[in-house]
Amino acid sequence: TEEKPARLLKSPVIEKHTGATGVEPVEAPATPEPKKPAEDKKSKLKLSSNAKVKTVYCDDCKCEIPLDEWPNHRDRLRSVVVVERLSKIQNYIKTLIVDLVMWLLVNVYFRDVAVCGLENVPKTGPVVFYGNHQNQFIDAMVMRAFCGRQVRFIIAEKSVHRPIIGHFARMMDAVPVVRPQDVGSTQGQGKLVSTDGSCVTGEGTNFVTALARGDVISWAVPGKKERCSGQILSIKSDTVLTLTLAVDAEDSVKVPTAFKYSRRIDHSEMYAKVYTTLEQGHCIGIFPEGGSHDRTSLLPLKAGVALFSLGAAERGIVPTIIPCGLTYFYGHKFRSRAHIEFGEPIRPDEATVEGFKEPEHKREKTGEMLAVLDGALRSVTINVNDWATLKFLHAFRRLYQPAGLQLDTKDYLRLTRRLSLIITEHGEEPAFEDFRTKVESYNDYCSALLIRDSQAATLAKLGDSSFQLLARRILMIGIMGVVLFPFFLVALPIGLITHTAAEAHAKTALSASSVKVVAADVKGSYKLVVGFAVVPVVMNVVSLIVYFLSDARTALTIWFSLPMAMYVSLVIMQEFVLEVYAALPLVVSIFSKHKQFRKLHERRQTLVEVAQQMVNTFDPELQTEMANVIGDEDSAAAAAREPSLFSLRHSSRKPELRSFSKSK
Repeated sequence: TEEKPARLLKSPVIEKHTGATGVEPVEAPATPEPKKPAEDKKSKLKLSSNAKVKTVYCDDCKCEIPLDEWPNHRDRLRSVVVVERLSKIQNYIKTLIVDLVMWLLVNVYFRDVAVCGLENVPKTGPVVFYGNHQNQFIDAMVMRAFCGRQVRFIIAEKSVHRPIIGHFARMMDAVPVVRPQDVGSTQGQGKLVSTDGSCVTGEGTNFVTALARGDVISWAVPGKKERCSGQILSIKSDTVLTLTLAVDAEDSVKVPTAFKYSRRIDHSEMYAKVYTTLEQGHCIGIFPEGGSHDRTSLLPLKAGVALFSLGAAERGIVPTIIPCGLTYFYGHKFRSRAHIEFGEPIRPDEATVEGFKEPEHKREKTGEMLAVLDGALRSVTINVNDWATLKFLHAFRRLYQPAGLQLDTKDYLRLTRRLSLIITEHGEEPAFEDFRTKVESYNDYCSALLIRDSQAATLAKLGDSSFQLLARRILMIGIMGVVLFPFFLVALPIGLITHTAAEAHAKTALSASSVKVVAADVKGSYKLVVGFAVVPVVMNVVSLIVYFLSDARTALTIWFSLPMAMYVSLVIMQEFVLEVYAALPLVVSIFSKHKQFRKLHERRQTLVEVAQQMVNTFDPELQTEMANVIGDEDSAAAAAREPSLFSLRHSSRKPELRSFSKSK
């Protein structure tokens, strides 16, 4: 057996011979204890000696290292520590750059972003953010910029290979995923002849040899732009197979129909990265509709968000799931407005997680979890049937909400959703249909007079001071026009290039998609992407022109100051546009002696009364809540907030916004 280290042996007893009397035991002199080496506090190492080989115990590696190899081993450990520290510094700098760029782009593109529900976002721990996807890459930028956490997004694998988007995706350590719509499909042999629930029957098909469990088949449905699809659960024969979900009646196959199929996609690597991120207490962001779109309601959610949320809980990592509602007002236009609302947190309950662990109940529990997530996301988004209905919804809200009353963001969105429910549930009733027809006719009348509904709310102030107001607005337009003219010349090529590129890409995206309406969701993102590349080029060209016309010092001053000057010009341009929109109908009103505008105001007042009646009939609780808010409102403060004649903005004085919650 191997001898123990000398320092662990007790002093042995030896025999001392005393002649004939026998042997007398005598204790031998104690073996000197070897001097212990000084303990390395930095690396927590202890030296041990062996009768054969002297070793050093490494607390980091949890093993004995031969003494002659220790210097090299110690240097390697120090190198690892240095690399780890440099990696942390690199990641910190990278995160700082990404956050700074995101903040700049969001604040330049939008003139206002209102956030509510931020108290629902945990400061620490694993979090899954999921939201609606109506503005392509801008959605992720807005979510990351205002959620208060570092989010690692799940992104389409093909987007990682795009020039600018892919670079930022890698800097954000995004998780790429291959989507079914990005995988090429193959034309199947034979035709599908019928569907019965989840059972699909074919004719002249070779399901056994051509398909496999997990593959996806799709077929065209008469009268629908998008194809119906389903994932294969089992293959019974060459002509019969079953799908994981039953086929809806309107998507069923009634006549022989050609079909296509695509192979099953392996997402195991993606799920592994998600679980690792959540295990480390970080955040994952996903848009479970599967792709961006410009529809006015949510698309069916994909099961991925429910699968990895329950999968993480199954592994002992219970994430907090936060629904994120993104509401845009002309989000594809530059300097538009956006609202972001974080909903109530969701955590998978124990019963659902335990059921998910059982293979026979996994699909059922995933569906239940997905239904919960879908309902939570709908509670923070606005969903109507089409764009015409959305336009009517905003008009309905403006007519119902008093002109001088301002609500906070949360209650503003809540009011809009409550009115959208009235439209969805009672939109086909004769009284409501008549109201909608009158509102749409009123909107057309406003357009003919070059006026918006929010401006029509100010027509009670028509009077003798119109000429003075017009003179003041013309003076303001002239002053701002002089200031903006040189910056307009610089910004003109940027605007033309970004607009042209965005429109061209929208046409391409529309032709390749089955869910987009006019592809408005991609326009804003590509204006940002192209602008991000074009703006530095234009700035450098302007600086070079100044250099050739002047000197290097002036050119350098222009190069440094022009970006900030351009941003200031954007703010002035916003005011310039508002003044122009306010001056045009004022000119028309003066020349027509206000006759048409007085009639318009009377027409609007009638519609306001009808809107009150509609809400009182179909949602009396909302009417009561609004009455309480109006009753608590200070009339003087409300009057101070009323905009001037034909103005599109409220007074610069900002009193405290009213809230439904404060009225209760």
